[in-house]
Amino acid sequence: MKEIKEIIDIGKKLDELTYEVYSNFAKRDDFDPKLVAMWIRMAEWKKSHIKHWKKISKTFVYKNILKRKPAELATTVKQLKNIQAELVEFLRRLRKKKVSQSEAVSQTVLNEFCLISDIFLEIFYSYSRTLEDPSADIVLDCRSHMINMTETLQPYLRLNPLFSALKKSMGEIEHTHNFLVLNYGRKKKAAG
Repeated sequence: MKEIKEIIDIGKKLDELTYEVYSNFAKRDDFDPKLVAMWIRMAEWKKSHIKHWKKISKTFVYKNILKRKPAELATTVKQLKNIQAELVEFLRRLRKKKVSQSEAVSQTVLNEFCLISDIFLEIFYSYSRTLEDPSADIVLDCRSHMINMTETLQPYLRLNPLFSALKKSMGEIEHTHNFLVLNYGRKKKAAG
């Protein structure tokens, strides 16, 4: 499916862009040190994602675990391209002028909220399952980074409606992950 190849390419590009954004945020000495430490961790995490995307792009075979129709994948590609365009625009603005800490926090939520697409979870989960390597379970790694990010950002998002969107997407990650594990995890394979 050409859409899956496009989704993988866009996923890699989005992680490259967010790596650059977080690296810029991490250099700011006028930001709260807790946030700077989080952005340093997130930049490193994104760097590992970029390497993972490169491996995926070479060997991934899409199994369509969540039974997506071609039209749904085409819509996902369009949405991801829009997200990419918005992120490129933000990065352009970030390079030209400093953004406030509040803007940086909001952009972080937007970046991760947009990147927690269930198609990415499905690709990462099914790819790591084919390797039969528990250390490659990048989905659990994503979950733990998202929890850490949410806990770090919570005091900075008290009145920001983005926090409820982030919490909702965290619930969706949990739901998708549990579905994948229940239906396609080790226990399911062992029973079959």
